[in-house]
Amino acid sequence: MTANIIMVLFVAVAIGLLPTFFHLAPYLADSVFRARGSEALEFSVRVTRERNMFAYLMLVPAVLMMSRYRLYNPTFMQQFTGEWHLLACAGVLAAYILLRTLIYVILKPRRRYEYFRLAHRAIYTFFIILMLIALPLLGILTLADVNDLIIKTVLSALLAVVYCVFLVRKAQILSLSCSGLQTFLYLCELEFLPTATLVVSAVAL
Repeated sequence: MTANIIMVLFVAVAIGLLPTFFHLAPYLADSVFRARGSEALEFSVRVTRERNMFAYLMLVPAVLMMSRYRLYNPTFMQQFTGEWHLLACAGVLAAYILLRTLIYVILKPRRRYEYFRLAHRAIYTFFIILMLIALPLLGILTLADVNDLIIKTVLSALLAVVYCVFLVRKAQILSLSCSGLQTFLYLCELEFLPTATLVVSAVAL
């Protein structure tokens, strides 16, 4: 019941923000197809604010899907049901975001950090893209009466594909101000470390 109420509220807010989304959409598409697109988006205060707002908004359906289809379901969370599992998923996602932010703050260069910050924030854009694909896809699969296990597999595969595209774009953005070795090391620390922590916790805990 709680999940249904949250989803209804999300849809109502999303409908109200449609004009804002139509203004943002070309910048999102440009960021997907070329690294410089992220630069154009990030250097516009208005567009950056809109992008961040939509990224925060998309956390709502992301947590709902994460809980409903057990996209993250380690042993310690299998005892939770309903609202408690939803809260646990929200907590895990918050911890992942906090870890990424902490690593970013620690590694952030003292000078000429514009592209470093740009690469860090690119995940907001690709998270929105992920959800824009996942939500209608989920609707189609649900209407087709596809079982939950297949839906979980499809969503997991989609997440992996979008994440790989994001890594390529992030590497391209970092390469605008870093050497190839620096770019690889930054990817290891900024992305592979927190993501590996999330994956290992799902398997080992």
